[in-house]
Order: sequence, then C-alpha cells, then structure tokens
Amino acid sequence: MFYGDYHTHTTYSHGKGSIEDNVKRAIELGFKEIAITDHGFKHMVYHVRRMDWPYMERDVANLRKKYPNINILLGIETNFNSHRGFIDLLPSEISALDVVVCGYHFMVKPDRFKDIHKFWIPNFIQQVFKTKGTRMYSRNTDMYIKAVEKYEIDIISHPNFGIKIDVVEVAKACKHYGSYFELNGRRISMDDELLGKVVETGVEFVANSDAHRIEQIGDLKLVTETADRIGLPYSQIANWDRRPVWRSKKVARALGHLEI
Repeated sequence: MFYGDYHTHTTYSHGKGSIEDNVKRAIELGFKEIAITDHGFKHMVYHVRRMDWPYMERDVANLRKKYPNINILLGIETNFNSHRGFIDLLPSEISALDVVVCGYHFMVKPDRFKDIHKFWIPNFIQQVFKTKGTRMYSRNTDMYIKAVEKYEIDIISHPNFGIKIDVVEVAKACKHYGSYFELNGRRISMDDELLGKVVETGVEFVANSDAHRIEQIGDLKLVTETADRIGLPYSQIANWDRRPVWRSKKVARALGHLEI
C-alpha cells in the first residue's frame, strides 16, 4: 500500500476542495500522510497568494490537532520561471516547507522579459503545433537539471508534460542530487519504452495523484497499472509502504533537528 499522497491541490489555488477535505479523504483511504502542494506564487492564473500563506499554515496546524492519526505536510508545487532553472520560491521559503514539488506550467510570470521570447513562446508554439525543436529540447532539459542543482527539490512533478525534455538525463540528475521522479496518477507523459529507460537509471520514484478534486485523492490506478506492465520494482517507488526521505530535510535530519 502507498504510504502517502504528496501532490494535492485545494481551493487555495486550483483545487475544488478544502485542506480538510483532502485530509479526510486521505484518512478514508488509509494513508498515513497527505501533502498539500498548491501551485506556486508566480502562476498568473492558479496560484497561492503569499498573503494567504499564513492562513494555510493556520489551517494545517489546526487540522494536525484535529486529525492526529495522519501526518499532514504543507508544501508547494513551485513553478519554473526562467530557462536558467530559477523557480518561484526563495531559498528561505524552501526551508520552511515540509515538501517541495517542482514542475513546468504555462502562464507563469517570467523571471526576465527575455524568457518570454526565448522560452515561453517557443515552447507554447511547439506544444500547440506539435513541432520538434532540438534547441528547445536541449534548453528545457538544461532548465530542469539546473533547477535540481540549485534547489533542494523533493519531487519533479509530471516530467515531460507541457514541454518535452530528455527525461533520462533529468532522471540521472534527480538520482545524483536525491530528488524523486514523479509517477503522476493523472498522466504519465512517457511511453513504456522511454519510462523503462528512466527506470534503468536507478532513480527513485514517488507516486502521486496530483488531485484537483477530492475524489482524485489517492487515485494511483494509472501508476500501478503502468508499474505492473513495464515491470517497475515497487521497491523503486519511495512511498510504497514506506515514508519517503525528503531531500529538503536531509540536512536538518543529519543535524538532529528533525525526526527521521
């Protein structure tokens, strides 16, 4: 059984249910942990407002007291806002989060005006018209790798969705730096052959629902079907019957500031 679901959304960004709704559903399913990971601050349509963050912290603190039988994590799904690998989180904000998920989303406020013309527009055109571009493929891959190098990212969300990347090279970077590669319950944007090559890198996966509605919490049927079909060992899935060890907290654990 999966230990927890570490990628869920609420009404604070693009979800349909409250934090408590997500928690209650996770308890019904027998999960030991649930993470609230709403969209990052610089998404121009669906985002957590920084002014709302204290309310989210308050809600989670109250719910931890109300539901002591489940561990509630407060994180964020941060966005890329530069082809240079920058994200819409400050290093100081990362240290305050329980889990950091990172993925590509369109309609994110760019770090620099140049990124609009060098990154967002070319990728949008390629996505809409299904064209191929070696330069953008390389630039996209480099962005992911640079982000994993720069930041203590715990999970790379829905890799290869929205923009195309060299998933094998990104998986190698994740393995090297200790970030997990997500198996997304809503979409796995790789065919079996390509996913098999990712598996061969030895990277560890985390299975998440990416739930935007309450009934999607814990829906990992696509993940299990895919894992069984390609022969992915469940021991390579970090939240299969165990708690993942988050990269963003490893230093704190080593210093004895957090429980393992």
